[in-house]
Amino acid sequence: MKGYIISICTAAVIVSLADILAPKEHQKYIRVLLGFLIMLAILSPLPKVRQMKLEPLQSRSSENTAVFLDGVSAKLKENIETDISERLRDEFGITAKAQVLLDIDDEHRIRGVTEIALSRKIPENAVKRLSEVYGCDRIEFKIK
Repeated sequence: MKGYIISICTAAVIVSLADILAPKEHQKYIRVLLGFLIMLAILSPLPKVRQMKLEPLQSRSSENTAVFLDGVSAKLKENIETDISERLRDEFGITAKAQVLLDIDDEHRIRGVTEIALSRKIPENAVKRLSEVYGCDRIEFKIK
């Protein structure tokens, strides 16, 4: 890119000098020639651009999409865990931390919550409520 800019600036300086030094009767012919010189300097990278091989954009796009969806899944997991802890506290007066396992298919679609792990044992009515809200039958108690 630096060489490209230098060649355009050099051509512009040469054109300016030639325009100043040219006799008045030949000036319009010289300006046409010098205009072509400037156009050649500007269009000089075109043959290089035509030879460039471009990678398909789809592969990068799918990689970026996968990374984005992984971030979305992680944020959703965090939000569900917070929601479970707040629900237990608000509805049952129980303080417990939750960890969830999400069911995510190969196309990064979230199908639901497959497992909830709680930091302490909770009453059966709270277990039933969590199963009802999150559609998860597998609730474990992991005391830390």
